[in-house]
Amino acid sequence: MIAMTATVWPVESLRALPLLAQNLRRHYEHILLFTDQMLVVVPKVGPVLVSDKCGRMRLDIVGESQAEIVKKIDGLEKALRSRLPGVRLRIEWDRSSTIPVPFR
Repeated sequence: MIAMTATVWPVESLRALPLLAQNLRRHYEHILLFTDQMLVVVPKVGPVLVSDKCGRMRLDIVGESQAEIVKKIDGLEKALRSRLPGVRLRIEWDRSSTIPVPFR
């Protein structure tokens, strides 16, 4: 299993991340895990672990193959941008060394 972690932050507006989190909760099935963490089910992507980390959003996904991960990353980035039209988001992906607990 491959785990990837994204760090997301707005280029201009600091208010964008709370709006994004609110839109994810409003439009997708989700489970609140802690006050700063939720598991969101994004269509065509699957479950995404969303965490609030000091003014940045952290997203964790897992996949069985590199091809699956590439599809999930592309689908997730499109979903995020569609939830905040007109807001420029910076998204940086890194391979994670561990599988987050909700995916085990």
